Amino acid sequence: MKKNVLVIGATGATGKELVRLLLQNENIGQIHLLHYRPTSMADGLRIIDHIWPFEKLSAFILEDKIDIVFSCIGTTIKKAGSKSRFEEVDRDFVLALARWSKKREVESFHVISYLGADRESSIFYNRVKGEMEEGVIQEHFKSCYIYHPPLLKAKRQEFRFGESLGNLFLSIFSPLMVGALAKYRPLSVRKMAKKMLEKGLSPAEGLHYVTSEEMHAVK
Repeated sequence: MKKNVLVIGATGATGKELVRLLLQNENIGQIHLLHYRPTSMADGLRIIDHIWPFEKLSAFILEDKIDIVFSCIGTTIKKAGSKSRFEEVDRDFVLALARWSKKREVESFHVISYLGADRESSIFYNRVKGEMEEGVIQEHFKSCYIYHPPLLKAKRQEFRFGESLGNLFLSIFSPLMVGALAKYRPLSVRKMAKKMLEKGLSPAEGLHYVTSEEMHAVK
């Protein structure tokens, strides 16, 4: 039985790679992309665009049964324009999707968070990610996967100075990052997406945190 999936954040680096892998997999049926504008990825057959304002996600209607939901949405404070808008995108939209998915009784819910996510953190980015995680957990999905990647290596349409600088620094010192430091090595979006697909196709019951070590081990 092929599984139908819904992806939010399909135009981002990880989202694009995930959609590519989904399209190549014979166990995946229809691929629904939820976005606020056309993605140019829809083919009218297996990949279907749904243009919908994320602020009204609770009212989103989809007749097809959805088995797996992947949340790949994410932005930066610079791109968002303000901290409040960043919170809306990286926390509030994800939680709205989680609530929608819970009502649809999806088989499994998958969300990209961050290695340093902590709702008690003094670092704004980490704190928002931690708050998002807490909200997702409270939905009590039958199967839920929260991914904790380090900085991601990807070719992006927009230039992210902080991310690029961080990746440059970490790439130079990656050979020295062993033991407890190994988890901080930059991770390719390909490995990230492959691990998400793997877990999506064979979900286990309960709440699961997917560590950077697990994703780095992907071949």
